[in-house]
Amino acid sequence: MGSLDEVRKKLLAIDILRLLKGSFSYKHLSKLTNLSPTVLSRYINGHMLPNLEKAEKIIDLFKERFLAELVRAKISEVDGAYVLTQVNYDANLQKLIAKFIIRELELVKIDKVLTAATDGIPLAVQIGNELGAKIVVAKKERDVAFTEFLEERAIFSPVLFKTFYIPKGSIKPRDQVLIVDDIARTGATIEALARLVERSRARLTGIFTIFSVDNCMEKIKRKLKLRCKVESLINLS
Repeated sequence: MGSLDEVRKKLLAIDILRLLKGSFSYKHLSKLTNLSPTVLSRYINGHMLPNLEKAEKIIDLFKERFLAELVRAKISEVDGAYVLTQVNYDANLQKLIAKFIIRELELVKIDKVLTAATDGIPLAVQIGNELGAKIVVAKKERDVAFTEFLEERAIFSPVLFKTFYIPKGSIKPRDQVLIVDDIARTGATIEALARLVERSRARLTGIFTIFSVDNCMEKIKRKLKLRCKVESLINLS
C-alpha cells in the first residue's frame, strides 16, 4: 500500500471523528471506537494521526453503522420521486462520500472523472479535487465553445430519451475514466456515459453512484458485461 493511500485513510478517519463529534460526546465516541477520550481529542483537534489499523477500524465502523443513515436522513420524497437536493449540495457530506469512493478504488489511477449535468457535478468535483483528475461533464446541449462533439442517447422508454454531449477530445484514448452520478434510477444515463468512454477509446475504471434504485447498478454491470467496479453507496427500493 502506498504512503499516499495510507495518509488518505488516516485523514478520512479524522474527518469521520469530527463529523461524529457533532452528535456524540467524547465518552460516547470512546465506547463506539474503544479509544480513550484523550486520544480521540488529539485526533479530532489535529494533534496526531491514528495509525493505519485504527484508521481502518474507524472508517469501517462509520460505513457500517452511520453513513447510510446519515445520507438517508437527507432524502425527501415528493409525488413518489426521490429528492436529493440536501445530499447533492451538502459540501461536507459530498467530500466524505468522495473519500469513500476513492477508498474503494484503492490504487487505481484516474485521469478523468465523467458525470452528467447537473446533479452529478458536486460529487465529480470533490473526487477530481481529491485525485487531481480533470472533470468532464456530459451536457444535454452542445457547448458553444466547442465545434466537435461525441454524443450518446440515454433511452428511458420508447418515447423518452435525452442526448448527452461531450467535446471531442475531452476524453483521450487510453485515459482511465471514472463515471460518477448522484443516482442511477433506470441506468440509462450511466449506460450513455459508458458508451461515451468506449467511443473515446478510453478505459472505464469504475462506476459509482450515491444511490441506486432497485439494484440498478448490478443490472448495469451485467448488461454491459463490465469487469470494473460498479457500485452505489445506498440502494433504494
